[in-house]
Amino acid sequence: MNKSPLFLFIAFLTLLCACGTPTDSKVHVEVYSGPTMGTEYRVTVVNRERINVDSEQVKRSIERALSTVNDSMSTYIRDSEISRFNRLQQGESATLSKAMLQVTKEALEVSRFSEGAFDPTLGKAIRLWGFGSDGRITEQPTQGVLEELKRSIGYEYLDLTGDKLTKLADGLELNLSAIAKGYAVDLVALELMSLGFHHFLVNIGGELRASGNNADDVLWRVAVEKPHLLGGIEEVLVLDHKAIATSGDYRNFIVIDDQTFSHTIDPFTLKPVLHRLASVSVIADKASKADALATALLAMGEERGVAFADKHNIPAYFIIRGREGDEFELHITENFKVNLSQ
Repeated sequence: MNKSPLFLFIAFLTLLCACGTPTDSKVHVEVYSGPTMGTEYRVTVVNRERINVDSEQVKRSIERALSTVNDSMSTYIRDSEISRFNRLQQGESATLSKAMLQVTKEALEVSRFSEGAFDPTLGKAIRLWGFGSDGRITEQPTQGVLEELKRSIGYEYLDLTGDKLTKLADGLELNLSAIAKGYAVDLVALELMSLGFHHFLVNIGGELRASGNNADDVLWRVAVEKPHLLGGIEEVLVLDHKAIATSGDYRNFIVIDDQTFSHTIDPFTLKPVLHRLASVSVIADKASKADALATALLAMGEERGVAFADKHNIPAYFIIRGREGDEFELHITENFKVNLSQ
């Protein structure tokens, strides 16, 4: 995926998850990890029910779920499902796999809900700004190029009928990187539940989904990272059968002529966002929804994003740069506050 990892929770994950020696000697804890989608996954399973499943089988199930998403939605794989769709001409259709259908449907739902702040058709713009498979750039795209690009960008240029997706604009490129990682988290969670596990934490590059309790038989505790390269804990929260995803502008960026450009593209200007919102974390029942909503709110910026989250009761945690650039302001929606650790 071309959405680089935003390691919002990893540095302190081992401590906060209480994944060390369990207080109950009968509880068995397994941790599975490895590379995926340009980042890493870490899955902690607490086998409280003493399920007799071989650890290799569990690992294979996890990696099968990850491969399903990567093979369908990676724009870096030339023969992936999304790459094949992107090579279609205007008016042509593709029959989607189950995974691709679910993600595309949810992406379009969030696009409509966010009034275009989340847009899965930004593939060309992402590549143009050096955040895709073409690699980094050294010069900014001209305004003329961006205006021309608008002809092939817009979620309304996709028609999803049943399991068929039709391209309605010539040159349109689908990019699901702002939701696919969250979906992969959900798919791994479903695999674990199908094996009989109910207590686990799935983490893919900082997008998390928790189920049940940790090894100490309490709800999982995770950390939101301070929005700078040195990291550090900004807040600790409790996840009760919930998922959390964070989008920020301080991990994946490029510098051109001494100006820093975020990887988050504004769907309306087709330029990297320029505002004071450093990061936003969203809690939802599914990691895919949290992932997409966090991206949408970051694209909106501090004023519109905060107003939108408050209006729609989205559990969101905003970290906003101070106007002097050396301090941070917080805005925490009311239904996010209930998850904060006391």
